[in-house]
Amino acid sequence: MTRVRVSRLVFFHWRNGQMVCDDPLRHRQFALSAAAESLLRPLSHWTDLRELDGELSELAQRLLAAHVLVAEGSPEHLLEERESPWSTWGSAATYYHLATRTRRDDAFLTAAEDTAEIRRRVTAQPSPSPFKTHGGQVVRLPEGVSPDGTDFGVDFGHVLRARRTTRRFSAADPVSAEQLSGLLRWVAGPFHRIDVPGVGSVVLKTSPSGGARHAIEVYPVVLNVSGVPSGVYHYRARDHCLETVRPGRPDSGELVHWCGGQLYADTAGVLLLYTAVLRRSAWKYRTGRTYRTLFMDLGHLSQTAYLVATALGLGAFFTAATRDEAIEEVLGLTWEEEIFLGLTGVGVPDETESRRQREMLAGGPAGFSFAMDAWDGLGTT
Repeated sequence: MTRVRVSRLVFFHWRNGQMVCDDPLRHRQFALSAAAESLLRPLSHWTDLRELDGELSELAQRLLAAHVLVAEGSPEHLLEERESPWSTWGSAATYYHLATRTRRDDAFLTAAEDTAEIRRRVTAQPSPSPFKTHGGQVVRLPEGVSPDGTDFGVDFGHVLRARRTTRRFSAADPVSAEQLSGLLRWVAGPFHRIDVPGVGSVVLKTSPSGGARHAIEVYPVVLNVSGVPSGVYHYRARDHCLETVRPGRPDSGELVHWCGGQLYADTAGVLLLYTAVLRRSAWKYRTGRTYRTLFMDLGHLSQTAYLVATALGLGAFFTAATRDEAIEEVLGLTWEEEIFLGLTGVGVPDETESRRQREMLAGGPAGFSFAMDAWDGLGTT
């Protein structure tokens, strides 16, 4: 007896009035006939093939061979039933991983082929600008840290060892405008331009980016910065200035809501909201795997933010536990063009936190930074 059901690793959608089966494991898409479509619903649970009439049985055999159906007890069935992180993370995460996973026979362009393709694309459609202008009221930033870095005045090895996540900030000590300026310049500002023949000008920053596309934009939410009015801004990297997105300090409840209920986010001096302008990367890289590189870029950039904040004598944290849609609405983003990725919070550590980190750096007991509030269950504020 052979019992079959619909595979849990395929997905269905409608396109131009026809049902399409998407098999991300094998990177295949194919249309289903009306007969196949009508057969799938009763086969959503285990069904003995002997219960099907001749034509339907033959059709089910073809769907089984195409991996739309799985046989009970087969390796594919056991794979679907096996306990793993994917069974916890859900079908959307599984689909994303499989759809962007390269296979053993995937073709890659040589460097010469890639260069020729990019030059052809430049002629057909100019590369999107690596800089975004929001259009809000401009707020000029002071010079901040000098471009040669001498104003940091700290050893890089010390910075690497001193880098810690900070979740307790001093309300009495604001981040200075100069610190904010230096933070933005070193984290997101352009430092070099290279003229690539046949391609155009390419920007280099302090963090690497796939293909030097630099898809990530930074939106500072100024909460406690001396000399800079509170509000939501866009960092116009090309001109090293802020553009007003929404004036005024966000309501604490709203801000904490953005950050998934993490109360300590409201105590930082500034939050750096990271987004990705999709066309910048999609212009050069047209495979689904490009989506993964956006988060690699985010990792590079957020670590740079940690190190720069540490060198400036500030504390920092990163979180992706956010309500993306709420933040996208504030920033005026549409997920088709520009998506929210995560945020870094920066501020002056409170004295208790500073002392703990200094003692840890000197060889004292290691430990994590806790906000000591209702969010982490260690306080009542």
